[in-house]
Amino acid sequence: MFIKRISYYLTFITVGMLISCKQTSQENQNLLIDSVETTSELQKTAIKVPSPIELYIFMYNSKTKFLKEHLNPIDNYNKYNTKIKKALNLGVYSSDLAYCTVFKQNKETFAYFSVAKKLADDLGLTEGFDENIVKRIDANMNNSDSLYQITNDSYSTAILFLEQQGKEDLLPLMITGAWIESVNLAIKSVEKFDPENEIVVRIADQGLLLENILEMYKYVKTDPEFTSIINKLLDLQSSYDKLLDNTNVIITKKQYEEIVNKVKAIRAQFIG
Repeated sequence: MFIKRISYYLTFITVGMLISCKQTSQENQNLLIDSVETTSELQKTAIKVPSPIELYIFMYNSKTKFLKEHLNPIDNYNKYNTKIKKALNLGVYSSDLAYCTVFKQNKETFAYFSVAKKLADDLGLTEGFDENIVKRIDANMNNSDSLYQITNDSYSTAILFLEQQGKEDLLPLMITGAWIESVNLAIKSVEKFDPENEIVVRIADQGLLLENILEMYKYVKTDPEFTSIINKLLDLQSSYDKLLDNTNVIITKKQYEEIVNKVKAIRAQFIG
């Protein structure tokens, strides 16, 4: 049962979401299916932001080291006392959960599952289990391509739940937190800069995902406190835009270091 719970949460948490999925009747399930067919602009944009689990599987297969010291410490949970901080760090902790799970760190997986669930409960995103998804995940635990597809299939349903609960403004925050944590962990796994290093190339490719994340903020009613987050993301995007002028390499050392410093600063703001 614990493995099922972890697997289920990875489907939603690692993309920055934890939602209530309980259905009280077959009629409600049918209504949900009908509703998902009408895809909102928020859903369309969110689907363009893959789960951090994809990056972590790539890192694991590339034989990178597991870096426990660079995860957001569990004890930081007590510092998050606003909706924005809780939503951002639900994303961060969920990303850490995915990282621990992919790297087969059972003790850490349990710890980060527990803290992510606490934040989800704080935000009123109570747990529920769709047995069909659980069965699909159980049947594909050793197939990363299938797990990734299941995650993508779950996006529109998850976003719809958030919209129905009137909490769609949490979605960009959670996905932002999960994304910045995944980029930070990828950066920490690079021991020495090399423009041809496959992890460096993946980091350079994150600019497109950042554009999609920024696009999501256009479809929700944002809190005035979002401005600081959006401005920092726009500043990071300006660094990624410089890569478009490169001809001989995907990313230069100077450009890489600029992106690294900005990611580090944003992540520090989120978890501080």
